[in-house]
Amino acid sequence: YAFSAVFDTQKLHEMRMDVLNSKGIQGTYEAMLETSGEELFAALESITEFLENNYTGDVIVHCVQGKDRTGLVIMLCQAILGVDDATIVEDYHKSEKLLRKMEGSAAANTIASSQQMQVKGKLNKSFFSGSPEIAMISTLAFIREKRGSLHGYLDFIGFDASWRQRFVTVMDGDIKREGMVAVNIRSKL
Repeated sequence: YAFSAVFDTQKLHEMRMDVLNSKGIQGTYEAMLETSGEELFAALESITEFLENNYTGDVIVHCVQGKDRTGLVIMLCQAILGVDDATIVEDYHKSEKLLRKMEGSAAANTIASSQQMQVKGKLNKSFFSGSPEIAMISTLAFIREKRGSLHGYLDFIGFDASWRQRFVTVMDGDIKREGMVAVNIRSKL
């Protein structure tokens, strides 16, 4: 049997990079929401169960830059608590302001280089380095378009009304006891 390439793999790679660049960070979040429901459920489950079993416990949610995976988990936590979209977007965007302040960091350097010319077929890392408000606005809109509501998305990943009630109950108790625990679960670097 003779093997014959059906696709030009270099061109295919370039096309993928161009599509990824055109979708930007919003496209990354859409992909994460659609393919990582199990992991997002596990994060929400872990937070809920930890707080149920640790009366005075705080929760820290983090990833490398504190904006992508962290941003999605915190957005879902805030949605469960009934936080309005404007506050969710504002909190998400705080990561960009903090990343810019960290002069010399890889994140700050990438954001600063966002003026660089885009090379066709190459990933433009500057498109993915910040946390622009439009990324979270688009993500919230995507969830509503795809699942009807944020609670519809939570149902889709298995974090149903009973889980949400457990989460709200433990958070309500923490807010009354500690005053600022809801802030402690928001996205921080």
